[in-house]
Amino acid sequence: MKVLLLGDRFITNEIWKEAFEKRFADSGMTFEYAAHQLQWPVVPMESNDEVAEYSGTDEELLDLVKDAEIILTHTGCITKKVIDNAPNLKVIALGRGGPVNVNTAACTERKIPVIYAPGRNSGAVAEFAVGLIMSVSRNIAYSHYCLRYQNQWRGDLYANEHVGNECSCGTLGLVGFGAIGSKVAKIMHNGFGSKVLIYDPYIPEAVRAQYPDYVFTDLDTVLSQSDYISLHTKYTKETAGMISAEKIALMKPGAILINTARPQLVDYDALYAALKEGRLGGAGLDVFEDEPPKATSKLYELENVTATPHLGGASKQAAIIGATIACDEVYGYIKEGRMPKFWFNKF
Repeated sequence: MKVLLLGDRFITNEIWKEAFEKRFADSGMTFEYAAHQLQWPVVPMESNDEVAEYSGTDEELLDLVKDAEIILTHTGCITKKVIDNAPNLKVIALGRGGPVNVNTAACTERKIPVIYAPGRNSGAVAEFAVGLIMSVSRNIAYSHYCLRYQNQWRGDLYANEHVGNECSCGTLGLVGFGAIGSKVAKIMHNGFGSKVLIYDPYIPEAVRAQYPDYVFTDLDTVLSQSDYISLHTKYTKETAGMISAEKIALMKPGAILINTARPQLVDYDALYAALKEGRLGGAGLDVFEDEPPKATSKLYELENVTATPHLGGASKQAAIIGATIACDEVYGYIKEGRMPKFWFNKF
């Protein structure tokens, strides 16, 4: 069978091939490989009216896919044109949490399963979110910037009005309690002793009962009683703009907001205003309305923000886990003839 590796600079072609060959080592099957190198994350992702968050172009894939039976990718631009140009294609597997870069409708027409890898970076994002909490509350990134790049010894940050709280004495508020949010709760509660409040209306009572140390409550309570608020919910019509100016006004003076989820969840203008006024203690932001932010962004006016370029899911383990999950699913479909567990476009 012919396998097309569309690796990028995160899940590389080497990682894809190693995961695939490891899974199929005892299958008795033989494979031919073609490979193409995409440039994300060095070059930012793009989106269009058909697919989103992709790297490269569909035009550069047209000749490559002509003989492909299996496509393994993370950010390849898999449009209808690409699919129509791949008459032998049997399955597409992605090492990411959702197939936004694939025209799944076109795949469904051809009865081509689109496999994905949910939760592949949950550990990475959870640790990163906790890191942002620490960075903002304890002035880690800001004091480093002042010392390293401004030649300023900010001893004044030890003054009582500038110091933060220890996590053991703080309350963590989570918006979303899925694979990532649950790990953030575990780290903060078990590791530091933080109290944990959770808003997630989709968690069944039976699951809530498994976490007697956590308090499941409404959104307003989470926002008004938490010292650290971390967002871990999907972007949907229901969640769009859920952290509005009105909701931000509910937050405790000095509270810290962490967003490693999606920028569309937050009214960033209202957030920036609250940060500039000093009503909120700070924010840790890994996602933005424009990526990268425009040079005129209000973000650059703020000293109480730790800003990172969408790095939350970036760990060596996340790349390997994503490729491994995807290749496991391909094995089940190709070798064992069973439909995948993580199959997006079920038909």
